[in-house]
Amino acid sequence: MGAGAAALPPLAAAQTEAPVAETDASAEIETIVVTGSRIRRTDAETASPVQVLTREDIDRSGKQNIADVLRSVSADNQGSLSSAFSGGFASGASGVSLRGLGLNSTLVLVNGRRMATYGLADDGQRSFVDLNSIPLEAVERVEVLKDGGSAIYGSDAVGGVVNIILRSNYQGAQLGGNFGSSYMDDGDYKRFHGSFGTGDERYNIFATIEGSTTQAIGNADREGYLGTNDLRRYGWYDNRQGGRPAGAGAFTYIDADGEIAHSPALLSATPWGTMRPLVNGATDRDPSHRINLKACPEISGDTGVCLFDTVGYSQIQPEQDRINLFSRGSLFLNDETQAYSELGWFFAKTQSIGTPGDVIDNGVYNAADPGNLKVHTTIMPANHPDNPYGVARGFRLLTTDFGGRNGEQTSNVIRAITGVQGKLSDWDWDVGLGYIRSQLDDEHTGYIVADRLQAHLDDGSYRIMDPSVDRSVLDDISPTLKRKAKSSIALVDAKLSGSLFELPGGDFGLAFGAEARNEKTDTPPLPFTATGDIIGLGYSSFKADRDVVAGYTEINAPVARFVELNAALRYDHYSDYGHSTTPKVGIKIKPLDELALRATYAEAFRAPGPSESGNSSTYGFTGIGLLTIGNPDIKPERAKSYTAGLVFEPVRGTSATLDYYRIERRDEIVGADQALIIGDAPQSGQTPNSQRPGELPNSTIYYNEDGDLSAVSAPYVNANKTTTSGFDFEYRQKLDLGRFGRISGGFMLTHVISFERSFDSGESFEYAGTHGPYVLSSAGGTPKDRARLELTWERAQVSVTGSVNYVGSMDMIDHKGSQLVDNEDGTWSSDTYEGAYYNVDPDGKVCGVYRPDGSAYSGCSLSSFTTVDLYSKLGVDEHWEFTASALNLFNRMAPFDPYTYGGLNYNPSFHQSGAVGRFVTLGLRYTF
Repeated sequence: MGAGAAALPPLAAAQTEAPVAETDASAEIETIVVTGSRIRRTDAETASPVQVLTREDIDRSGKQNIADVLRSVSADNQGSLSSAFSGGFASGASGVSLRGLGLNSTLVLVNGRRMATYGLADDGQRSFVDLNSIPLEAVERVEVLKDGGSAIYGSDAVGGVVNIILRSNYQGAQLGGNFGSSYMDDGDYKRFHGSFGTGDERYNIFATIEGSTTQAIGNADREGYLGTNDLRRYGWYDNRQGGRPAGAGAFTYIDADGEIAHSPALLSATPWGTMRPLVNGATDRDPSHRINLKACPEISGDTGVCLFDTVGYSQIQPEQDRINLFSRGSLFLNDETQAYSELGWFFAKTQSIGTPGDVIDNGVYNAADPGNLKVHTTIMPANHPDNPYGVARGFRLLTTDFGGRNGEQTSNVIRAITGVQGKLSDWDWDVGLGYIRSQLDDEHTGYIVADRLQAHLDDGSYRIMDPSVDRSVLDDISPTLKRKAKSSIALVDAKLSGSLFELPGGDFGLAFGAEARNEKTDTPPLPFTATGDIIGLGYSSFKADRDVVAGYTEINAPVARFVELNAALRYDHYSDYGHSTTPKVGIKIKPLDELALRATYAEAFRAPGPSESGNSSTYGFTGIGLLTIGNPDIKPERAKSYTAGLVFEPVRGTSATLDYYRIERRDEIVGADQALIIGDAPQSGQTPNSQRPGELPNSTIYYNEDGDLSAVSAPYVNANKTTTSGFDFEYRQKLDLGRFGRISGGFMLTHVISFERSFDSGESFEYAGTHGPYVLSSAGGTPKDRARLELTWERAQVSVTGSVNYVGSMDMIDHKGSQLVDNEDGTWSSDTYEGAYYNVDPDGKVCGVYRPDGSAYSGCSLSSFTTVDLYSKLGVDEHWEFTASALNLFNRMAPFDPYTYGGLNYNPSFHQSGAVGRFVTLGLRYTF
C-alpha cells in the first residue's frame, strides 16, 4: 500500500493468498494465508518452499514490468519466453518457466484465480499467460510456490505456481512517472501511473491506471557480434546473405566419423537476386550457374553471390505500448459478510520487425494435402526485363522491396471478478464468479503470396528493386495478413476453511473448495497459410472448448508442538480428457525455535492443451521445417515432485532456507524433434522432392529439389520423460546501525543438479549446464546456476540498493546432448566443410569451431554472465519521492551465443540486459 492507504478489517484481504499477517479480530492473534495452502495459520513458514517478492523488492529491482521481475527469479529457467523473441509463434508475449519445464507447466494466478491464456501458443504448442498483461502499479506482491500446487490450484502447476497479488484496498491518491534510456540513447521508456481510493471501515473503492511506452532497439545500433551477421572475426561463420551458412539451423550435424553430414546450400537470397538452374544440369554449387541479376556492392569470393547483412532487420527489443486499468470495490454487508468486485482492462501492443523473406522455400504445410509439403520455386521468365540469361530459370531474391517481415500484436484482456466472503463462527468462506477474456489482433506484413508473385513476374509488372513498380502490384503480392485469436475462462468457485478441534501443537485446520470453469480457445491460421500459399511462413491453428469441474480438500494437523502435518487431495474432471486425482502431503518439524525441517511429496498431471490435440497443426522453422500434427489420442502428462529442506533463524534479523527439489515428469507431450526424427538418415544426396520414414513412429523426412534435407514431420506423442533436480538457497540479513540507518541484504541461488530427458528410443541426455534441450523456447539452454545478491542501506527517507545478478556458463554442445564421434580424447576433429575443425571435448561432445586462418571460437563453453544493478530512493517530504536506477551498471555485453534462435548472436532468455546495455531510469511519485 502506498502512503495514505488505510487497513481494513481482515476480511478485506482474505480473498488473496497473503503471506502478510492480518489480525483476526475475534481471536486477537495474527493469522495468514500462504500460497500453496487454503488454511489460515499463525506461522508463515509451511512445509512448502515459497518465495515472496514484496512491493519493496519489486521497486528495488529497478524493473519496470512484471515480466522482467519474474525473469530475475532464479527458479525461472529454460523455456521462459522474453518479449525480445519477436520472431516466434507467440511474438509479443512474455512467459515464465519454473524449473525449466516449459510455459504450460507453470500456473500463473492473479489473486489466486486463473487468467486467460495468450492468443498464440509458444512454439505453436504451449499455451500460457502473457505477463505483459499484468499491471505493475496494481501489484502488491508476487509469491512463487516452488514445489508444485496441483492439489490446490489445478493440473497445470507441474513446475510451480506464480501468484500475483494485486492491491485489496487503498485510500488516498498518488501520481507518478518514470523515464529511462539506454547508454546508446535508445530504447526509451516512459511510464505514467496513478492510484486513487476512498473508503472507511465499511467500504473501499479504488482504481489504478498505468500507461507505458518502450521504444525499439535494433541490432544494428550495437557493436561487435550483436551488430553483424559476419562472425568470422569471432571464429564463427559469415552468416550474411550470400555467405557460407553455419549448417542446418544453429547446429551442424556430425556423422559417426566426425564429418559434417549436412550439404550446405550455398545459393542465398539477396536483394539483388541470384539465378540458378531451373531443372537438371549443373548444381547450385557450381559458380558458373549463379548469376546476380543486379549490380551489388560486394560479392563473395567463395560463393559468387552478392553479400547482404540483414542485421538492419533484427531487433534486440521491440516497440511496446501498454495501458492497464484495475479497480476494486468492497462493502461490508454486515459485521461478518463482505461483497467485493474487481474489474481490469489490460492492453498491450507490440510492434516488431523481421528479416525480409525469400521467393523460394523447401516446403510449407498445406492443410489440403497434409502428407506432402507445398514447395515454392519462383521462376524468372525468359522474356522478363530483369533476366540477363534469356532462359527461364529459378532464382532467389531477398524481398526488401516489401520491407521486413514485420508483425504487430495487439492484446486486450478483460478480467471481471465478483464475490461474497465472510465468517461463520470460526470458519472463513468465499464464493466468487469470474470471467476473463483475451483477444489478440495479430497482423503481419512483408510476406509473399507465391502464385501472385509468379503472375506479376510472368506479365512483367513486377521488377526487381525498381521504385517505379506500382504500389498496387506490391500490395497484391504481399498483402497484410490479419487474424483474431481469442481465449476465455468463465468460472465459479467456493472455499471454506477453519478449524475443527485443538491438537497439542495448535488448531486442526480444514479447508474445502470447488471450482467449475469453461475454457475456450480459438486461434485461426493466418490467411493463405492453411493452403500453404505463403512462402516460408509457418502455420499454427487450434480451437477448443472444454468444461472443467474440480474439488479439493486440505488438512493441517499440528500433531505436536514441533510437528505439523499437511495433506491435500484434488479431483479434476475435464470434459475432453477424463479425470485425475492428485494428492500432496507435507511435514514440518521444528525441534528448536530457530530451526525447522520440512518436506513435501506431490503428484500432478497436465491435460493436453488445445494445440496438442484434435484438429491442429504447427509448422515452423529452425533451419529446417518442423511440422507437428495434433493427436486426438494424446494422453495427459503426469509428474511426481519431492522437496526437502530447512529453515534456520539463529538470531533476530538472520534467516536462511535450503530446499532440495526433484521432479519426475513422464508421458511428456512432444512435437517434432529434428534430431530424433533424422537419426542417422542422410542429410543430402537423396532423390529430389522425395520423402522417407523418420526414426520415430509416424514421422517423415522430406528432401527438397536438390535432394537435401528440408523438413521433418511427426504427430504430438507421449514420448519423453524428464527428471530434474537441484536446490534453492536463500539467506536474509538485517542489521540496525542506529543513527547510521539500517542494512538489509539477501542472497538467492538456484543450482540445477540434473536435467535429464529420456526418449522412447532408450536414449537419455543430460542437459544441466548445456545449451539444450533445443526444442524449448528459443533454445535458451539450462545453466546450472542462477544467483542474485542484494544489499540495501536505508536511513530516514533515503535508501540505496545494489544487486549482483549471475547466470552460470553452459556447454556449447549440439541439441541432442552427448553425440559421440570417433576421437574422444579432446583433440580437434577434422571435417571437409570449409576447411574448419570441430572441437570434441573429453566426453565426446561436439562443440566450437576452429579456422585455419587463425581465428578460433572459444569452443565448448558459453561464458557466465554477471551484471550489477543500482537503485536509489529519496523522499523529500511526505508528498514527493524520487527514484533512480541503473540496470547493468557496468555495461556488460551479452556473451556471444550463435546457437540460440531467439536473438541474434546472444541469448535473450538469460542475457537480455547485456544486449540492451546500461539502462538508466528516473522516477518521481507525488502523494496527495
